[in-house]
Amino acid sequence: MGGPDTFRDPRMQLSEGVRQIREAMVALRESVVTAVKKRNLLQDEVAKQERYLADLQAKADFAEKHDNPNLAKELREERTRREAELKRLQEMLTQAQAEAESAKIRLPEEEARLLQQANNLQAQFARLTGAAVESSASGGFGSEADEMLDRASAKVRDLQREASAREEVSAALSGRPGGPLYTPQSAPPSYEQSADTMLTALESRLGLATPAQALPPATETPPKTYLELDDTPIAAQTAPVQPAPTAAVETDPPTENAAPASNMPPTQETTPAPQPAAPSAEPRSEGNLQVIVRNKGETSRMEATPRVRVAAIGTGNIFRGAHLPAYPDLPHAQLVAFCDPDKTAQDLVYKRYQSLIEAKVKTAREREDLETVERLEQDLESVQICNDISEVIATVKPDLVDICTQPVLHAPLAIQALDAGINVMCEKPLSRSWLESQRVIEAVKRSGKVYQHNENWLFDPDYYTVKKLVDSGAIGELVMMFLTQAHGGPEGNPKFWNSDFGGGGSLLDNGIHAIGAAWFIAGLEKVPTLVKAAHPYGMSIRMPQRIIEGRFQQVMVDDDAHILIRFEDPKTNAWSTAHVEGSWSEQDSPDTVYIGSTGRIEMLDEDGKRFAIVKDIKGRETRRFRVSGSNWQHWPSSFYGEIQNMVQCLRNNLPSIMTAEFGADCSAIVGASYLSQKDGKRAVQVEEFRQFARDIAARYPNDPTGADNALVDALLAAVRKG
Repeated sequence: MGGPDTFRDPRMQLSEGVRQIREAMVALRESVVTAVKKRNLLQDEVAKQERYLADLQAKADFAEKHDNPNLAKELREERTRREAELKRLQEMLTQAQAEAESAKIRLPEEEARLLQQANNLQAQFARLTGAAVESSASGGFGSEADEMLDRASAKVRDLQREASAREEVSAALSGRPGGPLYTPQSAPPSYEQSADTMLTALESRLGLATPAQALPPATETPPKTYLELDDTPIAAQTAPVQPAPTAAVETDPPTENAAPASNMPPTQETTPAPQPAAPSAEPRSEGNLQVIVRNKGETSRMEATPRVRVAAIGTGNIFRGAHLPAYPDLPHAQLVAFCDPDKTAQDLVYKRYQSLIEAKVKTAREREDLETVERLEQDLESVQICNDISEVIATVKPDLVDICTQPVLHAPLAIQALDAGINVMCEKPLSRSWLESQRVIEAVKRSGKVYQHNENWLFDPDYYTVKKLVDSGAIGELVMMFLTQAHGGPEGNPKFWNSDFGGGGSLLDNGIHAIGAAWFIAGLEKVPTLVKAAHPYGMSIRMPQRIIEGRFQQVMVDDDAHILIRFEDPKTNAWSTAHVEGSWSEQDSPDTVYIGSTGRIEMLDEDGKRFAIVKDIKGRETRRFRVSGSNWQHWPSSFYGEIQNMVQCLRNNLPSIMTAEFGADCSAIVGASYLSQKDGKRAVQVEEFRQFARDIAARYPNDPTGADNALVDALLAAVRKG
């Protein structure tokens, strides 16, 4: 005979099951509350330590000014000790931020899982009884469970109010690039409202007693205008609100590795990109504006969305060395596949990923971050290995592909993924020839998907810091830049020296970084109009004999490039000029410098730190800034920045700043450089190069590959000898 449970009313069992789900939901929300409160407390401690350090510095300066060197020395020694404590707190804060973000991301997913369990429970009892469970008003939760849920929900509301002045600003505020004002439409319900509504509806269908609503229903309110400001006190009602300056975070800029040697043929469904979230912070009134206050350097809050599923296409050096280490630090991204036809490359990338995950798991366990441990271990367990992109499209169906192959495959693979409905980010250069880039742009337009031309220099601390200074008017109007990207050459990889793979030499592979960064700093509202190969070297082969593949070979692509680029504003006719060096024969041009109408910015390494130095017209230092990525964020590398940018663009249904058109125009600058060299270093309009390329394509109406090859050969003829 069965035990006493055999004769229990199925409704009672169902009630008990749903009660347990409610309690699990309470515990889940409590964990989010705990994680975010821990982060907020650490933010306060870090800010407190920074204020104390600034005060010590001011007191030390005062003591030194008033001839009290002993006191000044003591104060500076104390400041040094406090700096170590601040560093420790900042590391703890970084961990706490990751934990809080992970907890918020997992909350709706886990709630949905719990609700699915409740639905499964209902179906199970329906099968056992042979009919749907009858309605009843008697199977409700105990008052203790209701009180637990109410307390947890109240804590969530309190947490939201507390966080509204610190971080929880809607991602919709960033929906208008460059503008602080945003008029929200109707706001979506919060996670808690959505979960409670779903569970209450289920209880109603099952005839269970429904507890009082833990959260009040959302009410219709007329649209308001929101202004986002830093967290500074508002003085008198008539006093303007001024944002406080942000502090810099020390980072080490990465060094790019050689690109991979990978060959694969180039066609999905992808989940729609999430819409931007409406403002969730509680605003305060300032005249006709609703002011949302947040801490300096904190990111706007986004509603949790499914993680962006990413498949890596090409797993050679650049992916393993630069892209792969970023993914474990990006909780919004999940690597779901490695795609490479080379079995050795497959083994290397998996082992590298495994070692990265194990190191991150060890660190997460030490700080008792079990959520991160679970995420990382599941990611490692679920990642797939594929031989070609067709397999990725057919079986993996990712949201995004990260293409890190040789340039000859960039355009074909990107087009195949776009036509299959998959978003794309692709390493520079965009393609082997400018004509190919036009086919990529056409694929982007017809697919409606997001394409990102991966130029990591836009996220490098040097160029990001300089961009902010130039935009702030620190050196007046930007007049001239010298940007150099030079080294001795990638002689260890023969594909870099073969135009069939790369389409060009040092400028297209190496100098393309400086081209993109120069345009970014000049302002993307400007357009490249005029290009000139600069005397005396221009576009050239400086070292014609190289040891490649173990033997001396004749170099057939440019190994040195010095060019001038004019960026013009089509609305104001304002312009800036850039001198770019892209070299595989070491540096010849001046060090990187930015020259304006009232001063210049130079870069300096001092005491293991990197600074942007602002000088006046006499060359006297006026200010210095620690270079950094996005302030107050974990920023391990520029590759991390570019991947995070693409992931967040997809989560917010926005285009990337680095579009296919941006990548194509960078390639057009390279093409115009060859054309200038070909014509005796004459200045060439970028549009003149485009027409030159179109004329070549017209001779190959049914052979796009033949047109690509003809264009590459025509341009490289400018530097080849004999």
